[in-house]
Amino acid sequence: MQKFKHFHIRDLRIDPPLILAPMAGVTHSPLRQLVASFAKPGLFFSEMLSAKHLPDDIKKRSLWLRRTEAERPMAYQIVAPSSAEAALGGSYLSDYGAEIVDLNLACPAPNIAGKRRAGGFLLSDLALVEEILVALRPVVSCPLTVKVRLGVKPDLVFLQDLAAVLEATGVDAVTLHPRLTTEKLKRRPMWEYIGHLKGMTKLPVIGNGDVVTREDCLAMFEQTGCDGVMIGRAAVQRPWLFADIMGGGPTITPEFLLATYLEAYRLITDFFPDTQALGRLKEFSWYFMKNLQFGHRLAARMQNLPNLAACRDLVEKEFVRSCGGEVVEVG
Repeated sequence: MQKFKHFHIRDLRIDPPLILAPMAGVTHSPLRQLVASFAKPGLFFSEMLSAKHLPDDIKKRSLWLRRTEAERPMAYQIVAPSSAEAALGGSYLSDYGAEIVDLNLACPAPNIAGKRRAGGFLLSDLALVEEILVALRPVVSCPLTVKVRLGVKPDLVFLQDLAAVLEATGVDAVTLHPRLTTEKLKRRPMWEYIGHLKGMTKLPVIGNGDVVTREDCLAMFEQTGCDGVMIGRAAVQRPWLFADIMGGGPTITPEFLLATYLEAYRLITDFFPDTQALGRLKEFSWYFMKNLQFGHRLAARMQNLPNLAACRDLVEKEFVRSCGGEVVEVG
């Protein structure tokens, strides 16, 4: 088994130093439970939560807030365009029992960075970032972290200024996804900036971006000196990836993949009402079916199906055939 050095976010031990990323539409309790059934990362994340809606979400026991004991510790990530909204959401989450509250300063999606002027948009105004964190820190009794991108251009002076703001406002750790706030996910992330940030701050630094295999994870630790590695899309496609990284991964066969998919189906349909479960299952399928040689065809056919029963029937009839007699090798 691979031995990794744990780290702390304030008094919270992150062991192993591997983190499941927040991802819209997929980082829900069923996925986190599925990942944990193979090997628990040191920290889970919620999906990004709108800070202004949290009082009502908590009152109604929103599905996006729920978790099992297997999903601890967990960081709840909020998005907010202002100090007032951030403080409102942060205070409610702190009282709710979050182990960590994380502020999103990274999301480039048009409805977040554009329409709401939150997420990655905030990196264009460090004074506003400081104002938000100054308001957030006193109302959050648990560790406070942020997730950031590089801003509008690769700029070491900006990164140094950002690190100074984070330290001055009492942030406890920072995750860097080293792409620009204007970039999508096709271009290679600039891992070297994770190393630059690590050299600029005493805060724990978590690296994020295109870690797809065990070798990628080890390379990020080695090349950047980061304290932890956050993994997103690859862990949806292969929920056993953390087990692979730690050296205890399963043998991948068509039968194993089918059993894993059916377990995901069970978890999703047990957790969500049927109307929500259908969309979440289709979203998960886009990722998971990449393990199959002809999986993209199966996932595409599923998108037009009207209900869960039709999805399960299609999978039971076509899954092994979609493997093409083999599974897709990654790496």
